[in-house]
Amino acid sequence: MAKTTIGELLATKGKRQLTMTNAADFNTARAAQEAGIDIILARGITDEHQIGAVLDQVVAGAPQSVIVCNLPPTIAYVSDAEAIRSAMIARDHGADIIYSSGNCMRRFEAMAEVGINFGGHVGLVPIRSSREGGLGARGKTLDQALRVYEETLAFERAGAVMVEMECVAAEIAAEITKRVDLLVMSLGSGSGCDGQFLYSVDLLGFLEPRFPGLGKPYEGPLPRHARRYANLFEESKRGFAAFRADVERGDFPAPSETINVDQGVVAAFRSKLDGAEAAARLDPRR
Repeated sequence: MAKTTIGELLATKGKRQLTMTNAADFNTARAAQEAGIDIILARGITDEHQIGAVLDQVVAGAPQSVIVCNLPPTIAYVSDAEAIRSAMIARDHGADIIYSSGNCMRRFEAMAEVGINFGGHVGLVPIRSSREGGLGARGKTLDQALRVYEETLAFERAGAVMVEMECVAAEIAAEITKRVDLLVMSLGSGSGCDGQFLYSVDLLGFLEPRFPGLGKPYEGPLPRHARRYANLFEESKRGFAAFRADVERGDFPAPSETINVDQGVVAAFRSKLDGAEAAARLDPRR
């Protein structure tokens, strides 16, 4: 199977809904690719040294998928030179698109000038939510709707190939999607976008170890836009509990799960050890 190209994804606009999720490890990426997910966001990078480590896992798991690398603002927005250098490292490790949350357009324009494909984030952007009134829907007023539209246009003018549109009123998101050429991936922005993005922890039923941007553990209810398709946390817990119970009952390991040895070897081994221990007791220097 040939690797999917960005051009092939762009050609789907208006024809079918794309799917997107995130992964930070080989197994999640492989499962997503084999399930037919179109776009995989390599997420979990917190500093430059992790770019290769995370991407190598995700790309190895999903070599045919389009891979988006999530660079945090601490890497992507420091300077044009730093943004370009980090993006090139990510590209060398298999990233097709560079993504970072926020709207520092001059950094994205710098990437575009050297031929780096990138994507942005519009609507509810958690890293700037406090200034904008908190975590909540966007596009429910005319001013908010126009701001989302202008930001999406700004990304398109800067050369973006996609944007994540988070928690925007569905009809507003659909209208914007029809008026731009880049891909609009919905995270809680309705079915009128070009595709749907859902975090793997939400759809697979894992706990999010840290809620992005807030720096604290999060085990609360799912966001309204999320849907759980499996509960792998509970499945994992059941598996671990069953393992512990089998060990405590003496059911694990079973004879078929152990390595056997000829009893003559065991007897000879014991004899050698017994002889060595007896000699040690007789020789005080040992």
